[in-house]
Amino acid sequence: MTMERPRAELGTALLDLGYRLAGVRTPEEAARTIAAVAQDVLGWDAYSLDLYFAELDMVQAIVSMDRMGNGPPIDVPHAYASGPPGPMARKVLAEGAQLILRDAAEPASEGLTPFGAVSRPSASLMFVPVRHGERVTGILSVQSYTPRAYLAGDLAMLQTLADHCGSALERLRIEEALRESQAQLQRAESAALVITAHIGLDGSWRKVPSTLCELLGYTEDELLARNVADVTHAEDVEGDLAQRQRLIAGKARSYDLMLRLLGRDGRVVWVYANNSVVQNAAGAPLYFLTYIRDMSERMILEEQLRQAQKMEAVGQLAGGVAHDFNNLLTAIIGNSELLLRSIEAEDQRRLDVLEINRAAHRAATLTRQLLAFSRKQVLQPRVVDLNAVVTELTTMLRRIIGEHVELRLELEPALGRVLADPGQLEQVITNLSLNARDAMPSGGRLTIRTANVETASAPLPGPEAAHLLGPLVEVSVMDNGVGMDERTQARLFEPFFTTKGLGRGTGLGLATVYGIVRQSGGHIRVSTRLDHGSTFTVYLPMAEGMPDAAVETSAWSETPRGTGTVLVVEDEDAVRYLACRVLRGNGFRVLEAGSPAAALRMAREQSRPVDLLVTDVVMPGLSGPELAERLVAAWPDLKVLYITGYAEEAIQRRGALPAGGALLEKPFTAQQLAERVRLALAGTSADADARA
Repeated sequence: MTMERPRAELGTALLDLGYRLAGVRTPEEAARTIAAVAQDVLGWDAYSLDLYFAELDMVQAIVSMDRMGNGPPIDVPHAYASGPPGPMARKVLAEGAQLILRDAAEPASEGLTPFGAVSRPSASLMFVPVRHGERVTGILSVQSYTPRAYLAGDLAMLQTLADHCGSALERLRIEEALRESQAQLQRAESAALVITAHIGLDGSWRKVPSTLCELLGYTEDELLARNVADVTHAEDVEGDLAQRQRLIAGKARSYDLMLRLLGRDGRVVWVYANNSVVQNAAGAPLYFLTYIRDMSERMILEEQLRQAQKMEAVGQLAGGVAHDFNNLLTAIIGNSELLLRSIEAEDQRRLDVLEINRAAHRAATLTRQLLAFSRKQVLQPRVVDLNAVVTELTTMLRRIIGEHVELRLELEPALGRVLADPGQLEQVITNLSLNARDAMPSGGRLTIRTANVETASAPLPGPEAAHLLGPLVEVSVMDNGVGMDERTQARLFEPFFTTKGLGRGTGLGLATVYGIVRQSGGHIRVSTRLDHGSTFTVYLPMAEGMPDAAVETSAWSETPRGTGTVLVVEDEDAVRYLACRVLRGNGFRVLEAGSPAAALRMAREQSRPVDLLVTDVVMPGLSGPELAERLVAAWPDLKVLYITGYAEEAIQRRGALPAGGALLEKPFTAQQLAERVRLALAGTSADADARA
């Protein structure tokens, strides 16, 4: 049995973790920041963070700490020297996160020893990959000498911390590469990295070195037969020509310019060019002397840095807005739902309230998209029949794609199961279908196909195929619409990028799809050609077992009247007012408090125990979990339902939450709140209710 131990409140720590990581300047600082949070929320005796360099297949130890005796953890030499990944590192790279629980008496084996106190074998170990996008950039591990110190929920919690660290490490890697690139350019000022060429006054190449020919992929004769404009990007030709004309007119001695040259194969080569004019004895211009430096690598690094910063910023934005925004949406959705139940069907005002409710749900979807893109959406995976998901969506899809688009289903009858969040799968298929519809403005055919495939036969690049082992299940969404050019395809999954007109798209649809698929352990592939349509194919690992039953929530009118006393603690007035109104209307005796301190005072004044505590997770003063611990100490039979507006706080749910509380994420409807309170008082979770 897992040993109980106090845990720090995770939600508050995660809210500011992104901001602290944004300020780190070295991988070691990032590693120590994560170590401190992991110690607070998980507890550990030994900790390590290694960087992984896929191109070299090498790991590099950054921080290794171990508890020597009963003292605090200290820095110690890593168990394995930096070099090729060890057996456990290989396992993590191939299979993902690992939870290892051993009896203390078992002999230590490879990869299962602590770092400093080698005479004490670790009993509980967790290893997770540090990820950025599709790349594994490191491995994070914590170990305990206590048998069965960790739960499966702890592994998910550690993975969340590692994902936070991944973006920061990627930014640091690119910044270091840029600094090294700049230093190399400075050291090579007069070395072979500088290409010298002669250009005629008419723009023809007069003298080209072999290094320039190699850079652009031409032979010397081919390049000499061309004009500079022939191998310059169309957008840069005019500016370069204007500067050369200034040199000919004697208005300048030289000029520097960043421009794009075009290789023979059409690739773009960024170069830094310094041009000056060579004159004869009379001062008449003869030709241009041009010094060229290849800047392609630097421009790629700068673009990667911009993307890394954008990813990090979007992740911080998602976490930052989710808490406050979801509080507001909870009040709007819940109160509009209550208002709808009090308005007669023929009342004209009902349409206005319905539109308010729909708009709030659309806003909630946008928040979920931000969280899904940044991989901060909490998934609730179960064994799913993908064919059933597609079939159940058919009616809704036919309505939203319109009559001008024909919908076809080609479903494999013997399709394997997948382990995924069915709600998120619905979002993936819906977003891809809407994208396909928009690609066929004049009508066309939309086909959704499912199939069983083997990894070896799936057309995936090497890095993606590495973690997709064994049989796969694929779902493809195909259209015969306008297709995409290479430039659009290159930015397809970039957040906020859209080809739609102003006001017609957020640019988050495909970014959301990408985030959900990758967080679900799968991969997405795009096949497209201009004017020949597009095919989006999602690959997910096949899972064993039968599909789990979905959670059936009874209609509002059928929800049984409640009994018992519920203490509602929420610092957001609008959410507290809604929750208390719903629960009182459903028959419960309700006590309300606007702060943990007020809740504790109220508890001391009660002559009989409270049956259920409904509390926000993040509040001023005490957190929700800390409040629950104090109240459970006084009332051992108290049940707890946590509500939260920030998805990552939900990682604490179930076994990781004090008092074994359940969790309800904002924004929720009035019906969802009443149902979850009923389940909590009955001593069951939503998952258990679904299996019953």
